[in-house]
Amino acid sequence: MTTTQSDHASAATTAAIPTTTGPNATPDSAMPAANLAAARAQAKRAARHQALQRRATLSAQAFADARASLARQAEPLVSPLTRGTTVAAYVSMGTEPPIDGVLERLLSQGMRVLVPRLGSSKELVCAWSELDALERLHDMPRSASGGLRPREPSGPALASDSLGQAELILVPAFAIDSHGLRLGRGAGWYDRALLHASPQATIIGVCWPWEANVHDLPRDPHDVPVGGILTPENLTIFD
Repeated sequence: MTTTQSDHASAATTAAIPTTTGPNATPDSAMPAANLAAARAQAKRAARHQALQRRATLSAQAFADARASLARQAEPLVSPLTRGTTVAAYVSMGTEPPIDGVLERLLSQGMRVLVPRLGSSKELVCAWSELDALERLHDMPRSASGGLRPREPSGPALASDSLGQAELILVPAFAIDSHGLRLGRGAGWYDRALLHASPQATIIGVCWPWEANVHDLPRDPHDVPVGGILTPENLTIFD
């Protein structure tokens, strides 16, 4: 595991994430499959709730600082890329780590940047659009369940398999463990989307420092691991 830290960064704090493993857990082999799946789902819901509670304490200044820090920490990922390289990323919303500075850096270096395009239907689709400027992103209505939606470009929607062209993929996370397992929002959008990623692509999960390298997360068969972690304090690439 390779970690690059800023001068003021400290080691990532290990969060207390509930799991279905450990000395007090029921062994997987002794638990019916349906009960095991339900236990994993409950553990993930609890972990998301914990993450949102911690994020709710962040100040506006913390987000402003993180915007600049993430751009600095992402430089080892960005600088080796050649002009015209396809990079897939996300548009920050809510309490997600703000990667606007990273997106601006990618665009200034002439990268082709893809961001999620969820569409207007109740069932969010796995599609992408090219981003040419942050100023051209527009707000989207909330999802059918009332959840936040990221801003989207107004250009044409690209098929889900367009992700296969990306050499670098940045995805948000509520937590990431030392095996690269990522805790998302629970809808499975990125797990479905990442099925189209190139085997050679570098997939990086982006989270806050205390959400990195947490205790082992519950793993479902559809979970797609990441190859590294980007936080405002450091960049870690798994060996």
